[in-house]
Amino acid sequence: MRICSWNINGLRSLRKPLRTVLEQLNCDIICFQETKVTRQALAEAYARIDGYHTFYSWSRLRSGYSGVAIFCKTSLTPIHAEEGLAGKLHTNLEDGLGGEYASMEENDLLAIDREGRAIMTEHELEDGTSLVIINVYCPRVDPDKPERLTYKLNFYSALEQRARCFLERGCRVIIVGDFNVSHKPIDTCDPGEDLNYFNSSPSRLWFSKLVSDNIFIDTYRYLHPDQREAYTCWETLSNARVNNYGVRIDYIICDGAESKTHLIDCQRRPEIESSDHCPVMAEFSFALKDRLLARPPSICTKYWPEFKGTQMKLNQFVVKTKRLREDDIEKKQQTDETDVQVNESKISLQTHQPSEKSTVTQAKFSVKPALKKVKSDQSSLFQHFKRSSQPKLSPAPIDSTPKVKLIVQYTI
Repeated sequence: MRICSWNINGLRSLRKPLRTVLEQLNCDIICFQETKVTRQALAEAYARIDGYHTFYSWSRLRSGYSGVAIFCKTSLTPIHAEEGLAGKLHTNLEDGLGGEYASMEENDLLAIDREGRAIMTEHELEDGTSLVIINVYCPRVDPDKPERLTYKLNFYSALEQRARCFLERGCRVIIVGDFNVSHKPIDTCDPGEDLNYFNSSPSRLWFSKLVSDNIFIDTYRYLHPDQREAYTCWETLSNARVNNYGVRIDYIICDGAESKTHLIDCQRRPEIESSDHCPVMAEFSFALKDRLLARPPSICTKYWPEFKGTQMKLNQFVVKTKRLREDDIEKKQQTDETDVQVNESKISLQTHQPSEKSTVTQAKFSVKPALKKVKSDQSSLFQHFKRSSQPKLSPAPIDSTPKVKLIVQYTI
């Protein structure tokens, strides 16, 4: 199983169609952070992708802000899915992940979920256990807003409590996302001269505690403990990515009891651009149960009323377009045949006029309707050439110049 975590800095900032991006990442479960899209602004091209089940969480406070998403291949259809960490967005959800929620004030719990920073899926393993994926976009600290530090620490606390609850239930747990913290001096291009001050950051203290007792591990550092300049985020205004002047704040965390034994690899993909972050990918040897034909959880975007219609695949589109084109041709043929019949009726009226000129005109018009009908018969190109190759009637009168003038005079 391959899993990817990527802060895309907005769905609309992707330089290629979403389906192309997913194929390029080539993972079974793909987690995006900072989608910056609300439900009202989410286009169907981002909500329903053939071959994937899609789950979104968005900010309830403002548009163009925060937001996370999980794309699961249909063969790995989740058995449960839930938006948020505190259980305050869908109180009557029957197919959520359940378990115990964080113990804090009601308003704090609601605030944690309202910014659209977390979404979770649970997948069934062949051995009868389950794997929980938690995708998070953790808040950052604003020096001008000290209350944001409190909010960030509350978010961290809710995340840890929920993850530990899943472990106690016997689940494997993988936490991915933008944690908005560089753990150690090796994870930043400029840790500063005072390392004591650096390490005393409340965010770093929490992260160190999370991975200190081997209950959870940082998969990249577990496999590459001494790798320097392994950054995942760069400042865009100063063009710092070219000189690799950045920080490592994007992680794939897994439990140290079971998931660590299945960990195969974890790598960064700095060559994939379009965002100020790069993707982080990990591979595990989990044997997930094939659930290709299973029904996805109720918060899947395919069940949203605005996207509940049947998704048109490419082959369906081609068949429908071909059918419409054939209908248009058939209607055109009927119209042409009607026009020919009308012309023939008008010509027959002209033939009753006692005139030498009308005799020549009648001979001309007796040939023209047949040619026009052959031209309108678009269903058989072979018949067109076959009829065109037959001898024409009265070739001499038709080709003579005086008779052309008569045609112009009597044309209806």
